[in-house]
Amino acid sequence: MNSMTGFGRAESDTKFGRFSVEISSVNNRFRELAVRLPRPLSALEPKVRDQVTEVVTRGKLSVFVNLIKPEEGGDLPTINKAAIRSYHQQLKELQKELGVDGEIRMSDLLLLPDIAAPANEAPDLEAIQALLSEVIRKALKEFLAMRAREGQAMAADMRKSLKALKSLVREVEKRTTGAVKLYAERLAERIEELTASKIRDTLRLEEEIAMFAERTNINEECIRFRSHIDQFTSTLKEDEAVGRRLNFLLQEMNREANTIASKCSDFDISTISITLKEEIEKIREQVQNVE
Repeated sequence: MNSMTGFGRAESDTKFGRFSVEISSVNNRFRELAVRLPRPLSALEPKVRDQVTEVVTRGKLSVFVNLIKPEEGGDLPTINKAAIRSYHQQLKELQKELGVDGEIRMSDLLLLPDIAAPANEAPDLEAIQALLSEVIRKALKEFLAMRAREGQAMAADMRKSLKALKSLVREVEKRTTGAVKLYAERLAERIEELTASKIRDTLRLEEEIAMFAERTNINEECIRFRSHIDQFTSTLKEDEAVGRRLNFLLQEMNREANTIASKCSDFDISTISITLKEEIEKIREQVQNVE
């Protein structure tokens, strides 16, 4: 199980310069990805997206790619010396031909077209993609490792809460059995008080007790609750994204807790059902950050 919170960073020196990649994420209901690339490499964004989304299914992610170019190299603009010499020679010949005096200054020559060669032609995106992909892979490895560590820590904490839930459900079942017996005793005592005599219509009393037992029977709810806990525990062990499934199981647990509370008038059971919902809410807060 992975957390949706993570961070990974990697960098590498290449012939194109130093690549640095930072990948971070926070929790989100769906997958949302923002990629920032240097302008000359913007065409590589679909490739970067594909590489990240292949291994991440949920979360609000940010991928930042930076490229620091070498101080010396073919990326720097150059002066076309051959063009300057040609322009200078042609201008001298034109002066002589037209009989025009004057000094040919460097500032005049630099205004002529094609004097400065552009800084690099179009970048070799295919070669850059191969190198950048490796840097992203390293950043993703660190990023996923952090998400896995946080996921394991959350899973360990959730297991403690699940253990507490199981114990509470057992306590509810135990107290439910006693509640029916207590209701029978109180009902018999009340009738005797009202009639000032021993109860003669025992059949009617037994029917009333049976009706109470049926109304307050939460055996099915407890069985389903334990089943949800077992499913939740086994889901924690899976390698795939499980956040949505865990959230669904918590909704079902909460439903059972509400039914238990509504069926039982016993004060102790009502108190336990509140504790059940508190434990469920504690788990829910963590599940919101599970991928």
